[in-house]
Amino acid sequence: IAFPQDLLARGGDSAIAEIIAGEEQVFDTRRAARSGQKSQLQERILQLQKEIGGDTAQAEAKSQEIALVEEELGSIRALWKKRLISIDRLTAMERESARLDGERGQLTAALAQAQGKIAEINLQIIQIDLELSTDVNKDLREIDSKVGELTERKIAAEDQLRRIDIRAPQDGVVQQSIAHTIGGVISPGQTIMQIVPDSDSLTVEAKIAPSDIDQLWVGQAAALRFSAFNQRTTPQINGTVERTSPDTTTDQRTGISYYTVRIATTSAEVARLGEVKLVPGMPVESFIKTADRTVISYLVKPLQDQISRAFRE
Repeated sequence: IAFPQDLLARGGDSAIAEIIAGEEQVFDTRRAARSGQKSQLQERILQLQKEIGGDTAQAEAKSQEIALVEEELGSIRALWKKRLISIDRLTAMERESARLDGERGQLTAALAQAQGKIAEINLQIIQIDLELSTDVNKDLREIDSKVGELTERKIAAEDQLRRIDIRAPQDGVVQQSIAHTIGGVISPGQTIMQIVPDSDSLTVEAKIAPSDIDQLWVGQAAALRFSAFNQRTTPQINGTVERTSPDTTTDQRTGISYYTVRIATTSAEVARLGEVKLVPGMPVESFIKTADRTVISYLVKPLQDQISRAFRE
């Protein structure tokens, strides 16, 4: 019997060992019963083969005896035609010849019957194997169906078991927890807690005035300064503009509109901050490098803007 490897691996379990032993016993019992039936039929074939051998020998002897009688009958017919013997002797010899022919015919029929029985027994032997194969296949289909059903139930049970513990998709630090009561009810889709993933890179969201958005683009260099830390000991770190919002957002409290710009930095830059602890939501000053301009351009630009707007209705 070929048992699954996962079942054999659990052979140390007494319940599993008992199941394996039980299946082996059933298999041995079936095999012994089938072997016993086939052995009985094969013994019957041997008996019939011996009977065929005996009947064949008798048929050959009858053929020889008939040949002798036919030879003698020919001589008697010749004598009777010459009126040297009586008709009774001729008739007796012909009866003897007919009797021998009948006995030989019976032996021939017995031989054919024995051979037919052997063929029938061979079919019975084949039928035993076929019936066993049919029964085994039927049991296998029933077991496969039951295994499929149990597998589905196992998957459902494991899924329910996994849902007992609520797990975040990533490792991180809990930033905010919504549920605080043991035994409380969590509604479907409700946020339970907010987690800052450990694997995420540091990103900063900056608010940019709509008048300055035309000077920004993705990939632009930026400098970040953490105003919550000591400015003398905490260096600025470099970053890159990663994304700009497609539209403005209006602060409901102040009514000021702004674009949101996401600035990303690398772990090597974060390492320059030393042992300081970064917390989500802390203030950051962002300096995004735009085009180079001279001092004169800064002084002249407002005047140019005023002139360009002048003389227009």
